[in-house]
Amino acid sequence: MTTLHTVSFQKKFLVSLIGLCISQSVFALQELSDQGLSETTGEGIALLPTNSFFVFREAGPNETLNTILSDRSKDTGYIHYLPIGGLTSTVQDTNKDGYVSDGVTAINGSVRPVDHAVGKADLYLYGLALSKNANNDSNSRLDGGMTNGTANAAITTWGTAANPWIFKTTTAKNVPNFSNTNCSGASDGACQVTYLNLEAPLYETTLPTLAANGADAYNLKLALWADAFVRDQSKAEGDANQFNLGENFGQNTTGRANRLRLQGVWNGFSVNGSNLQVFQTLNGATNTNGMSSFYNNTLGLSGILRFNSGTGTTASDAHVLRLSTRECGSGNPNGCTTGTPQGLLASPGVSGSGVTTAPNFSPDEGLFIYNLNTNLVLGSLYQPLILGSDGKNFSLEIARIPNKPEIYSKIYTRYAGDTGDANVTYYGSTCNVYTCGTSTLAGFQGGSPRNDYGGLAAGTTLPTHSSISIGSVTQGPNNLLMADKSASAVGISFGKAGSTGATNMGSAVIDGLLIQHMKITTAGL
Repeated sequence: MTTLHTVSFQKKFLVSLIGLCISQSVFALQELSDQGLSETTGEGIALLPTNSFFVFREAGPNETLNTILSDRSKDTGYIHYLPIGGLTSTVQDTNKDGYVSDGVTAINGSVRPVDHAVGKADLYLYGLALSKNANNDSNSRLDGGMTNGTANAAITTWGTAANPWIFKTTTAKNVPNFSNTNCSGASDGACQVTYLNLEAPLYETTLPTLAANGADAYNLKLALWADAFVRDQSKAEGDANQFNLGENFGQNTTGRANRLRLQGVWNGFSVNGSNLQVFQTLNGATNTNGMSSFYNNTLGLSGILRFNSGTGTTASDAHVLRLSTRECGSGNPNGCTTGTPQGLLASPGVSGSGVTTAPNFSPDEGLFIYNLNTNLVLGSLYQPLILGSDGKNFSLEIARIPNKPEIYSKIYTRYAGDTGDANVTYYGSTCNVYTCGTSTLAGFQGGSPRNDYGGLAAGTTLPTHSSISIGSVTQGPNNLLMADKSASAVGISFGKAGSTGATNMGSAVIDGLLIQHMKITTAGL
C-alpha cells in the first residue's frame, strides 16, 4: 500500500501539465527552454509507502499472503545477466605461446601445449526481497507470519507525513561555476542550477521507536541469493553442456563445479538521508589549469548514498550484513536443520536442471559484517558527477576541483592544527552515521542541497567527504570516527560471531574520504 501526499508545482510547469492533461488536440510534448525551467520552483511530489514489502517469486497463479510469507522455497523469481561477445584468442591463450590449443589437434604441423579453458559467467539473481527486519534472522530472505492480518515483514511506514520520500524540482542560487569570476548574487543566472531531486526521508538525529513514527525505516532487511555459472562459449543457450566447461580448452566435463552460489542478507539498515540530483552543469570551464570545457552545460549528477546499520559494541544479527556460500546438504551438516543439497550445476533458472526450489544455507558460515555504516558523497552542484561523450565513447567523471576559493572552500575541511590561509572559511565535512552536514531543519541530519550557497552562516558544514565504518566505532573530536582497538571489538567476523571456529577481525574505519577527481571512460566504441 502506498500513500501519496502531493504539493502543487508552480508557474510554467503546473500550467504546462494542466494544459497537457485537458487538451484534446495535443499530440506531442512541448519542449521547455532552459529559461522556462529556471523559473520552476515547485516542491514536487511526496511519497509515503505504508505496509509494504516485496520479494521475487516464481511464475505461477496468484498466491495468498500467508503462502508468500511462509514458503521461501518458491523465492525463485530471478534476473538473468547474460555475457555478450566472444572471447579473443589473447584471452584464450592462457600459456601465452601464441596459440590456442586443445593439446591434441595439430596446429601448423605440430601439437601445441594445451591451454586451460576460459569462459564467461551467466549470473542469476534470485529471490530479491526488501522488507522490515522482523526477527533478526541472518539466514532468511523474508521473515514470516502475520499480526492482525498484516505481514510482520511489512514496513509499517517508510518515513512520515512530515518526513516522506520527495521527488521534486527546484533551483539553487549562488552556486559557484567554473569561471574566474564570482557570483554577483542570488539573481545571477550564471550561478543558478535547476535540478531534479529524489530524496529519501531525512535521517533523524533521535531515531523513532514507534513503527507509526517511521521506526521501520531504520530496521530494513535486504536479501537475495545468486548463481554464477561459467559458460562454454562454443555451446548454444539451452545446450546440455552449456555449463560443463572442462579444465582444458575444447573439453567438456559433466558435473565440474563451474559455479558460485551466494546468499546475501542485510539486517537492520536504513537508507534515510540519501538523495540524488540530476541537472545541467554550469559554464565557465576552459581547457587550462587541469580543467576541461567538457564540464560545461552537460548532464550532471550529484548525491549522497547513505546505508547505515547504526552503532553498537555487540555482534548482533539485528545489524549485520552476511555473505554466505555454504549450502545445507544430506544429513544436515554445517549447523543446518532442514534442506537437501542441489547439484553443482542445478538451478531454478537453468532449463532442464530439474531444480525448482531455492537452496538453503548454513546459518553460521560466511562473512558477517556487523554495524556497517557506509556514507558515500558523489559530487555536488558545484563539483558535479558528469555523464558525457566525445561522440565515440562515454565517460563518467567527477569534475576536478578548480583553484577557485568560492568552490574549494565549500569542499575542503580544516582539520585541527591547520593554521594556513586563516582568512578562508572551509565548509566541507565528513558524512557519517553520527552527522552529515548542517541541516536547515531541526531534528534532522543534513538534507537536500541548499537553496542558496551565498553567505552561509558561521559554523555551517556541507557534506563533501565520505566514510565507511564497521563494528565498534565512536565519534571523536571534530567529527572524526574512532574504531575500537581492544581485543573485544566487534566488526568483521569469518563465521557467525560466537559460533564454533568463528574468527573475529575487529572493527574498521575509513574516514574523511574525498574524491578530488575521478574519470571512467569506455574505449574503442
